[in-house]
Amino acid sequence: LVDDGSTLQFGIGAIPDEVARLLATGPRADLGIHTEMISDGVMHLHAAGKVTNRKGLYDGVSVGTFALGSQALYAWLHENPVVRVLPVGAVNDPALMRKLRRFVSVNGALAIDLSGQVAADHVGGRQYSGVGGHEAFVMGASEAPGGRTIVCLKSTATVRGERISTIVPALPAGTLVTTPRHHVQWVVTEHGAVDLSALGDVDRARALVEIAHPDFREPMRNR
Repeated sequence: LVDDGSTLQFGIGAIPDEVARLLATGPRADLGIHTEMISDGVMHLHAAGKVTNRKGLYDGVSVGTFALGSQALYAWLHENPVVRVLPVGAVNDPALMRKLRRFVSVNGALAIDLSGQVAADHVGGRQYSGVGGHEAFVMGASEAPGGRTIVCLKSTATVRGERISTIVPALPAGTLVTTPRHHVQWVVTEHGAVDLSALGDVDRARALVEIAHPDFREPMRNR
């Protein structure tokens, strides 16, 4: 899903950061970084020589608005000329993202329903994190020339000692939608990846069921 020459954004969470680390050890090259959060994964991409930042916007530097990670990351960032920390409005604006070359957003989620609505910060009346740039980056990548949006999540979660599916027929009562379904393209779990962008409502639901955990697929098929 990530081609040579892509410009990348990584959202908060373990899965997007792991994607960055895997890209650092994989064959992809000539990458750019345009992201809200600068993580250890971004540092590893630079260390592996994968980043050229030929992006069409802010060429030559990786840009972000804040950093979150290890002490090694903060030491690497200190007075680093290949990284620029900019105001949110200069990074998280979808209109600017449309200028980026092959822009790919990689974001996590807590839950997604069978229409493709994404909950990434608030589920069932409980706040887990902030909205951040989730919707802005998904929107920007979906509208950028050659762009692609990727939402990654584990197929199950454990809540109050009970294992539940993170792909659900409908988001739990009280859940606030982070990113609407019409911006979501690729959804990835450990059981596969589906492109929702060209699918109608019925086919979207069928595709998402197939990447849910096998233990939860049949009840959703029978709804």
